[in-house]
Amino acid sequence: MKITLNDRDSVLIWLYVEIDQLYTQTDLFSYTERLSNNATPFFSDVELLTCAVFAELLKQRTRKWGYAYIKDHYAAWFPTLPCYEVYNRKLNKLHEAFAYIFSMLKTKYGEADQAIAMIDTEPIEVCQQQHSHDAKAARPFVSKGYCAAKKQYYVGAKLQIIAQGRAHQLPFPGEYFLATASVHDLDIAQTTLPDSDLKFIALYGDKAYIDKSFQLELFANHGIALKTPHKKKKGQKHLRLFQQAENSIHASIRQPIDALFAWINDQTAIQNASKVRSMSGLFLHVHLKMLAALILLIVEF
Repeated sequence: MKITLNDRDSVLIWLYVEIDQLYTQTDLFSYTERLSNNATPFFSDVELLTCAVFAELLKQRTRKWGYAYIKDHYAAWFPTLPCYEVYNRKLNKLHEAFAYIFSMLKTKYGEADQAIAMIDTEPIEVCQQQHSHDAKAARPFVSKGYCAAKKQYYVGAKLQIIAQGRAHQLPFPGEYFLATASVHDLDIAQTTLPDSDLKFIALYGDKAYIDKSFQLELFANHGIALKTPHKKKKGQKHLRLFQQAENSIHASIRQPIDALFAWINDQTAIQNASKVRSMSGLFLHVHLKMLAALILLIVEF
């Protein structure tokens, strides 16, 4: 399936049809159910979800700019589009719906080499460390964490992605999980991997995931071989030559997930959550941008 971003009308129609089918044929409706007199709003949830994802795919600088674009160019398509304040408030309440759509589209369109997967985390910055003393956004979920890649502290969350390998393509983001920034990568993995859909697969992680007992348990109970690089033992000055060689091979296998993180951030600016003001807003920020990234991988724009 090929859709060009230049044909924006076709993109919007495709999105609406996909989301409408999920709404009528799966449990998506349960994430938007209302127990009120406004159970059937004039501006439907399918329209709301479609507009939000469409604006994200067009890489509008902010959600407000995305709303303005739809209002200016597609008013005839969405004649009951509410004011921005109502639009944004409804989106914040429906953030879990985007995560569900992600899981459904991943299952429908995902093509990956099931033999190899990679796991890693990246920072989601609500604010930088120098402003942490007065940071109030997205409390109480956010916390102070350390980004080893940037060698700096930040305030926000940590996004774990498990991506499945694909030949000559970016790996496919099969699963993701959002945690507060202060949680160690291994702790997140110990919480999420036992419930993962992955089975009988080699999963490549960095040194943060070294825990022999956990690795053995994961393989015995779930068939997940969590592979980590060799680490120097106490008092050991250098790794042995075969260990260095194996670490080089391990790093080359994991390299695609670094490329995936860089690509997702380039396409969606997911790491920058400085506009977020609430916990639900943070979840919406991540779920919506991960869904947009997935669609960009699925459909050849």
